[in-house]
Amino acid sequence: MSDSNYKSLFKATGLFGIVELIRILLRVIVNMFASKFLGPVGVGLIGFVENTTQLIISLTSFGLNFTGIREIASNKLSNELQSSIKFINLFSLATGFLAAIISILFSTYLSRGTFGTDKYSIWFVCLAVYFVCTSFVQSRTIILEGLQEIKKLLVLNIITNVINVVIIISCYYLYNIQGIILSMILTSVINMMFFWRGTKKYNISSVKIPKEELKNNFKRFTKSGSLLALNTCIGLSGYLLIRYYLKPIDEGVVLGYYHVGNILMVSYVGILFIGINKFYFPKLTQSLKTDNKFEINKLINNQLELCLIILMPAIFLLYFLGDIFIKLLFSVNFLPVYEILIFGLVSIFFRGFNYIVGYIILSHNNFKQYFYINSISDIFNILFTIVFYKYIGLYGIGLAITINYILSAIYTYYFAKINYSFNLDKQSKKLLLFTIISCLIIILCYFYFNELAYRVSTVLFFILSIIYSGFKLDKYLLNELLIRKIKSVLNK
Repeated sequence: MSDSNYKSLFKATGLFGIVELIRILLRVIVNMFASKFLGPVGVGLIGFVENTTQLIISLTSFGLNFTGIREIASNKLSNELQSSIKFINLFSLATGFLAAIISILFSTYLSRGTFGTDKYSIWFVCLAVYFVCTSFVQSRTIILEGLQEIKKLLVLNIITNVINVVIIISCYYLYNIQGIILSMILTSVINMMFFWRGTKKYNISSVKIPKEELKNNFKRFTKSGSLLALNTCIGLSGYLLIRYYLKPIDEGVVLGYYHVGNILMVSYVGILFIGINKFYFPKLTQSLKTDNKFEINKLINNQLELCLIILMPAIFLLYFLGDIFIKLLFSVNFLPVYEILIFGLVSIFFRGFNYIVGYIILSHNNFKQYFYINSISDIFNILFTIVFYKYIGLYGIGLAITINYILSAIYTYYFAKINYSFNLDKQSKKLLLFTIISCLIIILCYFYFNELAYRVSTVLFFILSIIYSGFKLDKYLLNELLIRKIKSVLNK
């Protein structure tokens, strides 16, 4: 393993992970108040509104989160950097206005689909402000990520997240369900103000881009990002269809369970993916310029190993204390969510694999293949979730997610292997095999043995993963400092 690779990846993941941890702790507070003020139905509605707005943003942004970061990272050391920054600002602002127009034009339909009545149409008209402000923050985030100005991005994220919590809780308390959209508008304005203040040097109003170049760039970004935008829209539409299917069941209670299950599996355990998105992707894009397949393979395997080392203790801890976490973070009313986690937690390992290996395809600008893989996966997600929930209830939701990610991981790996000469090293293979076998044993204990046997198996795997991950991190980051200290104590 390349120590420099591993240390840089761990540093970035750790820094973003700390910020994400802070965000999660703040989100925990929000969720506690949301579950208290709004109940399971209201919590499910939050997910519904967020899903709808994300769908509009994805439809209009043309995959700028990927194409923009790639553009900035590629031109980081060239004379084209200033022009690239100016164009990202302009393109992002245009997409924000486009999203605002869609929200206004379809406000009546959005109100009916979300609240079951058109009397809240005015709220979706007001959401136009949210889309414009969010597009501004997106452009500045892309620039900071592409230039790898990690510290500035972290500080801005921490400040805005703390303020947002106060605003969101106040809106939920004062306006109940109607406060959901109000809080989104207010927080987006606050975020824009802080990001504008913190990134003033990237306004670059003095840089002039010739009209022809501007026109060509718009065409290029629209064309290259259209598949990414469509890809994301298909995925979000899939989640929206699932939510529409679950919404009538038990008067929206199951929809609330589904939303909380996603929070636990994506938000709370997804700290690591923040580092992957914000550091690994730009680094991989830059590495492709060297065309050194050995170093590229090493970078990918380093990131995959880091991913698994950090994920293992987190997943096993959720198996061990998941039901307790649900009680503490939400309420006893959400305990059935644990049934989703039994199969669903396994999917997180495969999701990490798909993220890391899948970025090879994206970094090579093979948007078409990336689109096919994700679109098929999104379609399977809808079918599997509906069918499995129908026959085995909440367990089926988790099982559907896991089977879907496994199929996607198999195809992604073989495509990357054949087309980009990617190979998993022995260490990555062993770790993947260990995680899969461990999870299978835990699941079997849950269904075929008593609760004591299940708890013992989960805590044993948690302890083993903590020890293994600790020694690995000590070896790669501290040059075996911990091991030497332990040996010196034992030899006394």
